[in-house]
Order: sequence, then structure tokens, then C-alpha cells
Amino acid sequence: MMGVLAMSFSWMLGLVTVQENLMASMSAQMVADAAALAAVENGESFAQEVVVLNDASIISLTLTQNNDQSAITAVVVVEFDGVQAQATASNQS
Repeated sequence: MMGVLAMSFSWMLGLVTVQENLMASMSAQMVADAAALAAVENGESFAQEVVVLNDASIISLTLTQNNDQSAITAVVVVEFDGVQAQATASNQS
């Protein structure tokens, strides 16, 4: 009986760890997506503000314009709670 309880407790701890990792990964991705969109629409400083307000940090941010400067693409890598995520956004139709 004690073995079954110990095994159940072990499984619960494992599931909690998986859930915490999944939540951190999802949150990091949401911050990266928001930062990429902010960078395209309002520039690098606004993207930095979005990231800081979400208790994350920018690892890298690259903004590129096409040849006629009509489209901007942002590629952002952020770190949130020890998890890195990357997002790309563009204003090109």
C-alpha cells in the first residue's frame, strides 16, 4: 500500500514539473510574439518595453527592411523564467 502511495506521489510531482515547464514555455512564446509585433509597429524601444513589462529579457532583436523599405521584419529571441523563445513578425502583406 505504501509503495502505491509513494508511486502516486512521484507521478504527481513529475506532472507538476511538466506543467511548470509547459507554462514557462508558453509564456516565453507569448512574450516573444508580442515583442516581435511591437518592434514591427513601433520600433525596438517599444519592443524592449513590452519585454520588460513581462519580466523577460531580450536575447536578440533584428529588424530588417526590404529594398524599397516598404516592409519591416522583426526576429526576436527572448528569455522568460529560464526559457528562450523566438518569434518573427512582418508588416508585409
